[in-house]
Amino acid sequence: MILGTAGKHPVTVSCYRVTPERALGRGEHITGQQHLQLDPVPRVVGVARRFVADNAPDLPGPVHDVLLLLTSELVTNAVIHARTRLEVGITVTDVSVLVTVHDEDLGLSELPGPAREGGRGLELVSALSQDSALDRHPGDGKTAWFRLARSGSFSAEGR
Repeated sequence: MILGTAGKHPVTVSCYRVTPERALGRGEHITGQQHLQLDPVPRVVGVARRFVADNAPDLPGPVHDVLLLLTSELVTNAVIHARTRLEVGITVTDVSVLVTVHDEDLGLSELPGPAREGGRGLELVSALSQDSALDRHPGDGKTAWFRLARSGSFSAEGR
């Protein structure tokens, strides 16, 4: 766990705001869950990727690669745009892997437009995952998450 030193008191954030009913498929059984708190500095993207890789089940190569790519995308977004403490979570079920990234940013994210450079990361997450969302928690930040099927049943066309 990487704990921040900013401020007088440690701040705790949590990915537990995303309920199984919201993010998991019907009848999935959770077999493992881990969370890691991080400071908003660029080096934590690699730390988050290693954390997810270390806590993921055995996955087909392409699924493992997409898992790490999408984790990097969500953590990079939180570091660059939220600039607050964040928490990365991984929940493993019998059929899928759910990754959550929570930050304390209360602002509204600007959606990408045709003239805007960059900003296509959430589109990539949506296209490559079985399911994904950005959930806002009034007064308590937001959580971006995605779910991948452990079997590798995903496509670039999305769900």
